Amino acid sequence: MRRRRVKPRFYVFLLLILVGVFFLVRAMTGGKSTEATVFLWSSALEQKMPCAIIRDESVFESDSVVRVEYVAKENTEIAQGDTIANLYTTGYSESLLTKLETTRQNIQAYHKTLLGTIVDNDLDRLDTIIDMVAVDFKTMATQQTRGNLQTVLEQLETAMVNRQEYLRQNKRDDTKLTKLYDEENTRLNSIQSWRKQAQADAGGVVSFYLDGYERDLSPDSMTALTPADVQRVIRGENIGTKAEVLKNGVYRIVDQDKWYVAVINQTTTWNPVVGQDTWYLQIEGFEDLRYTASVVSVQKTNDLQMAIFEIDQPIGPLIYQRTGNAMLSISLNSLAVTENALDKQNGQVGVWLADVPGGTFVPVDVLAVDSGNALIQPQVDGALQLGSRLLIK
Repeated sequence: MRRRRVKPRFYVFLLLILVGVFFLVRAMTGGKSTEATVFLWSSALEQKMPCAIIRDESVFESDSVVRVEYVAKENTEIAQGDTIANLYTTGYSESLLTKLETTRQNIQAYHKTLLGTIVDNDLDRLDTIIDMVAVDFKTMATQQTRGNLQTVLEQLETAMVNRQEYLRQNKRDDTKLTKLYDEENTRLNSIQSWRKQAQADAGGVVSFYLDGYERDLSPDSMTALTPADVQRVIRGENIGTKAEVLKNGVYRIVDQDKWYVAVINQTTTWNPVVGQDTWYLQIEGFEDLRYTASVVSVQKTNDLQMAIFEIDQPIGPLIYQRTGNAMLSISLNSLAVTENALDKQNGQVGVWLADVPGGTFVPVDVLAVDSGNALIQPQVDGALQLGSRLLIK
């Protein structure tokens, strides 16, 4: 049987068909590979973002205290039960002071009646001391002048006791005089009731400087905090109880060993993940202080992203800082894929693992994007391995 020779034109035709198929497939895939591989990638990331500092601090508040004598020193560590300040309420002090002064004048007048024409210079001197101390006390209590009110009160009490003792030694006891002394002591004890000692409910660092955000920026209220709230704080705006705290706050006690920083980010290439504990944090203006921070919360609303970092190191001078710019850095060494391997299903970012026909969607967290590569962390441990084959869809 005679064989037919295949003409060269046939090979040319076949080649044209193969080339056409190649370009058709290339056009359908955008000229990209339909597969990818999981690989390792290292990246050093640095971010600078506006932030608000959140402290675990309790505020002592009172709407009736009008005078404070500080016992503890500013920015010192105190223990539970330590006296922080002496507090005075003088809303009704004027009438009590007037009654004390009237009783004191009655005592002096009765002294003169008992002495008659006898001149007693020692008694006059004791009365003069009481008069001078009483004037100082009344001036400090009613006009809010500077000084230690408790010290003056103790001086007044001592002067009264000295006068009574002098009169007893000179046998000038008298029923009416004794009654006046008792009345004087009662008036003085009433004044003593103005004074209240404020003691620390817990240990920490005490500060008498407040900015009004102590309630709204605390670990207890942190879960309700939104990116918009933090932005308002950064702008110095009120977000809740600021005015009330500023009006009634007397002092705060701060846990200096655990605090938080809430940062605001508007880029899409930065994606911190809860649990990351290798971040380094500095606050602009305090570059000599470098803290280790871990991510405890990430929240996204519209084009804003808020991440909250926890720091377990002494807060130092940042006890007085509420806002600023946070400088964050981290060295990442993780699984990575090319950006085009990422896909999204029902709003969740992930990759397609080529384990079955059509692939299996594996949700991932994108830690960062660097030079066209996405550093990823599977949401299920072990779902992806180094070298895993992926489908690009």
